Amino acid sequence: MANESEGNKRISPLLEYGITKAVLHCLPNILELNKAATVCKSWNETAKIIKKNRNQIYSTSNIDSYEDYSCVQELLSCMRSQPCICLVFLTHAGLAEIPPPLPELKLDGHDGAHFGRCTEYRLLHYLRRSMPLDCAIVGGIANGVVSSTPSLLTHEVEEGDGYGLLFIPEIQNLSIRHFHLDRQKMKNVGKAITSQTEEVGRLLNIKDDDQVQCLMLLGTDAYKESKCIEALCRYFQDKRNQNIAIGGGFVEAAIHPDVVDGDREYGITGLVFCGPRVKANSVIVPPDATSDSDIERILVQLKEKHLASFSGEKMKSIGFMVACVARGTHLHGRSGVESAIFRKHFPATPLLGFFGNGEIGINCLGPASSSTTPQSFQSNLPSAPKKSRIAYLHSYATTFTLISFPVE
Repeated sequence: MANESEGNKRISPLLEYGITKAVLHCLPNILELNKAATVCKSWNETAKIIKKNRNQIYSTSNIDSYEDYSCVQELLSCMRSQPCICLVFLTHAGLAEIPPPLPELKLDGHDGAHFGRCTEYRLLHYLRRSMPLDCAIVGGIANGVVSSTPSLLTHEVEEGDGYGLLFIPEIQNLSIRHFHLDRQKMKNVGKAITSQTEEVGRLLNIKDDDQVQCLMLLGTDAYKESKCIEALCRYFQDKRNQNIAIGGGFVEAAIHPDVVDGDREYGITGLVFCGPRVKANSVIVPPDATSDSDIERILVQLKEKHLASFSGEKMKSIGFMVACVARGTHLHGRSGVESAIFRKHFPATPLLGFFGNGEIGINCLGPASSSTTPQSFQSNLPSAPKKSRIAYLHSYATTFTLISFPVE
């Protein structure tokens, strides 16, 4: 009887947890970990703890075809952190011919007619199928893309097919909000900013206690959206944080969960980076900054100001670059000039962006800096307002936005 009783004893919960954690930790990627999490409640809870402690950011790109997602498959096979948001930019060559959905993709739980514009491309079908359901896919389709490989080599694709992806997991010290404003929502936000400011946060999916540090805006029609974009920028600077970094530009079409298939209406997509320990800066490379030394001088200033805000914490960073379609090879005579200078000074920072039809941003280099164009480059922009006020919309420029956050 004694031997039988000893055989029926359960191992201690602590030992069971340790064994389960060791087994799950050895799984090769996040997809396998998510499958294992469905085995039982105990494994599910252990998997949550493992995922919470993983904060690796992943980037990948393809500069040959937006329908070849083999590099994404390769990345997913070794991805160990679970992304909560996937940022993506694709070239616009495919807008004329939208490929049909892949027959092998049985999109469980989704109505193909209300899937979002990202179903227009096979790559994005694959992402929707492979990513967790709560992973938002946000970005745009543009004239060209700026991307980083998994080894952080940067590419600029100005003609032909290509895409860039950035996978960001849930990170304790970073909150990323996203929103899309269609025609009606733009009107509602405009009214709220002028008369009901307490409603703005709800319309933009922002909480009252969010400490906003950076705003990225993607427009689709500069003529119809410029007033709303300027109002949003002023709201965030005046009401939220006077030193907020702002970047972005105008794409051909938006990618967002709220944008449905075939919807070609104009609209504004936003990404809001929040957190009391998040550091963000943005700079504008104006039209008259044309040489390598001009651009490098501005990015060195960004680097110095950004690093000066650190307090010895272990930080991770992501960068965004939005360039006018008239820059790139048209200006420099060769490809990859501006992204290569960024990579020189920020070798460990994934860079993502696009070539657009207008740029959005300010120079935000900290409390001591002004939100104007650097004194070395006094640009005369066609859209610059005559009054002494901040210009948020630019042309023939490049904007760089740098965001850093501590990791445990």
